[in-house]
Amino acid sequence: MREHPSRLRLLKGLYRQFGLYFYIFLAAILILVGVSKHPIISQVRIEVADFSVRVVNAIYKPLESLGYLSEYVSEYIGVHNENVRLKSENQKLLYWMRHSEQLSQENRLLKKQMNFISPDSPRYWSGYIVADNGGIFSRSVLVRLGSKDGIKRGFVALYNEGVLGRIEAVGSHTSQILLLTDYASRVPVLVGNKRFLAVVVGDNSSLLKLTALPEGAEVTIGDYVSTSGHSGVYPPGLAIGTVVRVDDEDDIWVKPFVSREDTPFVTIVDYGLDGLLDTHTCPECPVCKQASEEKIQSDGKQKRSDKK
Repeated sequence: MREHPSRLRLLKGLYRQFGLYFYIFLAAILILVGVSKHPIISQVRIEVADFSVRVVNAIYKPLESLGYLSEYVSEYIGVHNENVRLKSENQKLLYWMRHSEQLSQENRLLKKQMNFISPDSPRYWSGYIVADNGGIFSRSVLVRLGSKDGIKRGFVALYNEGVLGRIEAVGSHTSQILLLTDYASRVPVLVGNKRFLAVVVGDNSSLLKLTALPEGAEVTIGDYVSTSGHSGVYPPGLAIGTVVRVDDEDDIWVKPFVSREDTPFVTIVDYGLDGLLDTHTCPECPVCKQASEEKIQSDGKQKRSDKK
């Protein structure tokens, strides 16, 4: 019983004395084996490497399979969640599709009952603005579209669904657009939520003046201004701008949604209207009333001047 502990103490003592030398010797042997070109050593090295690869593959394959299985389970869970979401969205789309079909059917029946005739679809052209044709007393631009493209006088010029102006003159390759801000521009509009009928007038500045409002009309900053459709020049509902300044009853200013400086190109639209002010008048339109009053005043001044 005493001999066994004494051997252990002897081995521990030897290890303390010669352990470092043993590791140095082993490292040297491994270095020599690694750099040796002897056929036997090379063959042994290859066999050891081959065995190591087989051991690594034997350990790695199950781990790789577990990785693939984990990835497959994750993808399956993701696809399942996506499928649940798509089913929910599909149910909503089916509901709205049925609702849309019902509304469409009701719309057709109401149109038939009212003998409603749908207007023709408007035609569109797009072209670049090539020059500012205006000066101190006018605001107009030239667009690279003309009569050869089918453009006619009175077509509406839009940019980003806002009104820029209308076609005033047409050449074979270019057309002149009279801007909303031009002194000669007068557009019947609807103002605010109560849709007061009025007129926006250009004064060659960046703003439009709101005139011809009915008595008692309350206009506030931020009110939306759109075309009314009167006078047959612009169709109803086109965006003009918003009220930005209310000084008093006679000084209400509208900022257009479309600025010439930010307009590289325009869309010309044919709404099938030909009601230019010089060829058509509407007795209920405030623009035509204003134009008629101005014409009457001008004629009166001319007659008085002739008498003198």
